[in-house]
Amino acid sequence: MSIHKEHRKRLRDRFIKEGLDNFDELYVLELLLFYCIPRVDTNPIAHRLLERFGTLNNVLNASAYELEKVEGVGKNTSTFLTLITQVGRY
Repeated sequence: MSIHKEHRKRLRDRFIKEGLDNFDELYVLELLLFYCIPRVDTNPIAHRLLERFGTLNNVLNASAYELEKVEGVGKNTSTFLTLITQVGRY
């Protein structure tokens, strides 16, 4: 099993066991990215998103157009991230 798969498994297992209360924003964002960017180390993408937008809340409220300006974020990822906030409001 690769290092990335182990990291994904650890984060997923930690979330299942503890919920998000003790997660850093970076890890929450990584966990989300796991589900729309398979088989890729999402840590650098999560860092770039947080550097660009400042907070997880700002990432989740950014437009798909703005998200796609970040290296590693394509249509699938931008759609997924914008969907999360909208589903919460729904």
